Amino acid sequence: MNITIVRMLIGILLLMIPALILFRFDRRFLRQSASVLGRLAVTLLVLAGCLYYIFQWDMAWVNILWVLLSSGVATAVYCRKRWQSVPIYISMTVVTFIMGIVVLLLMDVPHLFGASCFLPVMTMLQAEALFVCRRGITTYVLERRTHKELFEYLRGNGAHQLEALRPFLTKAITRAFTPVLQQLLLVGLVFVPSLLCGMLLCGIQPLQAIAFLVLMTAAALSSTMLILVLSIYIYTRIS
Repeated sequence: MNITIVRMLIGILLLMIPALILFRFDRRFLRQSASVLGRLAVTLLVLAGCLYYIFQWDMAWVNILWVLLSSGVATAVYCRKRWQSVPIYISMTVVTFIMGIVVLLLMDVPHLFGASCFLPVMTMLQAEALFVCRRGITTYVLERRTHKELFEYLRGNGAHQLEALRPFLTKAITRAFTPVLQQLLLVGLVFVPSLLCGMLLCGIQPLQAIAFLVLMTAAALSSTMLILVLSIYIYTRIS
């Protein structure tokens, strides 16, 4: 694959098609779309510059530092409240690092902390976990605040703290993972084939690509569940 800057710019001209349609029917939405695409372009340029040098250096400590910084920025942007961001960032950093190492060992990569494998695996594990855990911990906190009397009642009747928190944990896990389970079929029909096509374009054999997708799906679901539970535990301890 050899996409030069000129070819990329020619490809960007394809955006003129939806732009002309929006110009004809909804100019206000066209301005909003242009603003979003502009911010996306700036983000991609910065990201491309950073990744270019990271892949050139390909040093373990640089790759680990990049994962820590990128996950911190993503958590701060998506989780604006401190009671959300701190537990999620701590738990996501610990769990994804351990789970990512397990995945890389199962992949039998030549360089465990090499940028070509380490960064994509860590990023894929963190992406879904961030959205699911934010939804889960928010549900947990709201349920605790809304049904505070239930917790006090259970504790007053001799229940251990974990037993008293069980209804809130159940609600948080259910509400966080219900959309994930509902979207699994859609992911299998749309997202996975798209990712599979990208891997095939990179020269990966079909069976190896399928095996990687199965491995990443199992790892993502497992790590997300662990991150959510650990986030709630950390929040409970520091609140």
